[in-house]
Amino acid sequence: VENLFYNMIARRKTLQNSADDYGKIVDLLSRMAIHHNNVSFSCRKHGAVKADVHSVVSPSRLDSIRSVYGASVAKNLMKVEVSSCDTSGCSFDMEGFISNSNYVAKKTILVLFINDRLVECSALKRAIEIVYAATLPKASKPFVYMSISLPREHVDINIHPTKKEVSLLNQEIIIEMIQSEVELKLRNANDTRTFQEQKVEYIQSTLKSSRSDPSVSPLPSGQKPPKV
Repeated sequence: VENLFYNMIARRKTLQNSADDYGKIVDLLSRMAIHHNNVSFSCRKHGAVKADVHSVVSPSRLDSIRSVYGASVAKNLMKVEVSSCDTSGCSFDMEGFISNSNYVAKKTILVLFINDRLVECSALKRAIEIVYAATLPKASKPFVYMSISLPREHVDINIHPTKKEVSLLNQEIIIEMIQSEVELKLRNANDTRTFQEQKVEYIQSTLKSSRSDPSVSPLPSGQKPPKV
């Protein structure tokens, strides 16, 4: 892409900070790369030698997460699946990965795809954070990837001007089912939680010192004792 918004001066003025915009591009391509693991992604900043996003075609989504977000994230993920075929209209399929109790981060990362479209759902994110807050220490935030498939007429994409935020039909029931499955996975994962251990050697030493009080001699009147 070259000369972006060349004929829209007002829009071009909002692109003053290239570092912030590039960070958003990297975040977007990282999310797309782990979902569309049948496509190779590569993103390199102009003038840089190393690519910030580099993924190859892989049949395993876990390998895609490892190549994009690192091995420390991938090794602490658990697979989660929920399916419902309710005749009342609450039918959906969800599959994804959630971080276990050994994963520690300061920011929640929720990669959510609904019908292969990258979206946001604040209600689902809040429900997942509630489960993690009740199960893990407060300083730990989860990494969650979820792909939900449901009938297109059950998705409302017109609740936000940017169409990033979506609302679902029977949203409360769907979120409750996903929340219950995530909680069950986390509680079972607590049985296999690992901790890092550091050995500390204590050295006992006795310090012997002899104190001798100096002889105190009276000072002439009007003189102050020296400061020590």
